Amino acid sequence: MGDDELMDLKNRIEMERQLLNELAENYGINDPRTLMKSKELDIVLNEYNELIKKEKPTA
Repeated sequence: MGDDELMDLKNRIEMERQLLNELAENYGINDPRTLMKSKELDIVLNEYNELIKKEKPTA
């Protein structure tokens, strides 16, 4: 995975966070739309973390 792909994921994470914050402000944290966006963000964050683990060898 190259730096461009990691940057794309970081940008996607930031976009998802902004959308999540907007949903939470507009509908509350327990609204199904907010909860769904939170799950989507979790998936992207997990994907990012897995890629970071693969990039950094363990000693």
